[in-house]
Amino acid sequence: MKLKVYITATILSFLFLKVYSQEIQGDIPKVFYKNEKTLGLQLNTNGWGIGYRFGDRINYFEKRIYEVDFSIIKHPKEIKSSSTFFSSESFVFGKLNSVFDLSLGYGKQNEMFSKRDPGSVAVRYFYSVGASAAFLKPIYYKVLYPLNDSVYGVQEEKFNADIHTSGDISGKASFFTGFDEIKVVPGAYFKTGFNFEFSQSETIIHALEAGVMIQAYLSSLEIMAVDDNQQFYFTLFISYRFGKIVNAQEISSDYLKKRKKKMRFLNWL
Repeated sequence: MKLKVYITATILSFLFLKVYSQEIQGDIPKVFYKNEKTLGLQLNTNGWGIGYRFGDRINYFEKRIYEVDFSIIKHPKEIKSSSTFFSSESFVFGKLNSVFDLSLGYGKQNEMFSKRDPGSVAVRYFYSVGASAAFLKPIYYKVLYPLNDSVYGVQEEKFNADIHTSGDISGKASFFTGFDEIKVVPGAYFKTGFNFEFSQSETIIHALEAGVMIQAYLSSLEIMAVDDNQQFYFTLFISYRFGKIVNAQEISSDYLKKRKKKMRFLNWL
């Protein structure tokens, strides 16, 4: 009786190991080979931006992420107006600089809920931290000066709260005016949030993200001619990401070598 039980247990163990080894081999391409490249369109509470991200898979649940983001930072007091008497061109009265942020970061993404089928949603959380640089480009206005009772001259000037009024300004100068005066303010950021990936393809990515971001700079970013320009920003964001799955050949080859050794041992059993 004991001999029959032993033989039965041995056979079942052998069959289990065979099936298990086949399942592992079949799952390898789906689990371990997939890195990802995505572009993101992001809307922040203080502006908007675009970004590129590369996800390098560590294991089934975790990826390293490397990202580059470019965004425009706005001041909450930016209100567009226009000088209807002279021109219908809109401008932001009192704005000193346009601010563009370029950031480079590293982080991780962990999968909380995987897809059960192509029509379901994978839920992940992520975080990243990195360095950033704010580029401050001066704004020039077209300022009107009376030459006589009916003739006005136009000069391009930076905003001066002591002498300029909204009625003196007919519009903005060219966007490229002031490029030679750009200032750079170094900073850093931390970002975290949730990723909801809903693509129905195994090779294409479509995802929505939502989260919070903290930005800090070495000095206040002078956007408006007011006293409440900020040095630290706490921002909410939502973004849409799209991209594709790519193979991690350098990872898969190493993994396959280790797997083949284990498979040979399991098959020998």
